[in-house]
Amino acid sequence: MKNSMVSEENIDLTLTLSLGPAPPVSHPPTHPPETNLSVMDMSMLFPDPNPNPLFASSSNNNNITNLSLVSSSSIDTDNPPNADEDISTAAPSTHRYRRRPSNRRSRGEDETIPPPFPWATDRQATIHCRQYLLENNICTITGTVHCRTCEQEFQLSLDLEEKAAELRRFIQRRKDRMHDRAPAAWLNPVFPKCALCGQENSIRPVIAEDKKQINWLFLLLGQMLGCCTLDHLKHFCKFNGSHRTGAKDRLLYLTYMKLAEQLQPQWFDS
Repeated sequence: MKNSMVSEENIDLTLTLSLGPAPPVSHPPTHPPETNLSVMDMSMLFPDPNPNPLFASSSNNNNITNLSLVSSSSIDTDNPPNADEDISTAAPSTHRYRRRPSNRRSRGEDETIPPPFPWATDRQATIHCRQYLLENNICTITGTVHCRTCEQEFQLSLDLEEKAAELRRFIQRRKDRMHDRAPAAWLNPVFPKCALCGQENSIRPVIAEDKKQINWLFLLLGQMLGCCTLDHLKHFCKFNGSHRTGAKDRLLYLTYMKLAEQLQPQWFDS
């Protein structure tokens, strides 16, 4: 019995010695691992489930402010993003505006010049009226002509009253059939006989190179305006407010009518 008790004590001692206090276990340091991530990167990778309301509101306000600045700078209220597309895809306007004719006279039209002839005024391409000429005893109109046969130049005289009456009768007889176009008799006139060689239809009027010196009344009474070039006729129309574009028969008609009106305004009253 005593031996059994001793053996039990030995066993208990052995168990006690073998089951003594365990040695302390060493743990690695609890410091967080070193990384190269910034605070912002960490916050993005590991968002705080319970953020501080104060800091969260300030951060949200900053984000909203930044977004508002970006939106206000990137969006142009005057030119929305689709403005160019709307303009490019819009149908072109088919309405055409006609340019209004201007009554402003170009430079030089109001210029005064020394009258080149007693029957001409101080304005270019303008003649005195018949009444003025008769009151000033201007009854004969002269001009320089050239004969194509004898090659001579001389002065040809035209009676004012006689030639004015012929012109008036021609206009009254043919005006309704002209249709604002010069007839063939004005485009290809029949010229007088040469006083030197006697050749019929051989003389031609000498038209001055300087347009300011053109003898308009002489050409009118002799019905020889058809010898003028298109440039001469345009010059006359320019200084008399007439349309300057068109064929020669159109400009020639306007020149005859305007000169006849200057000479005898009463012809065109009715």
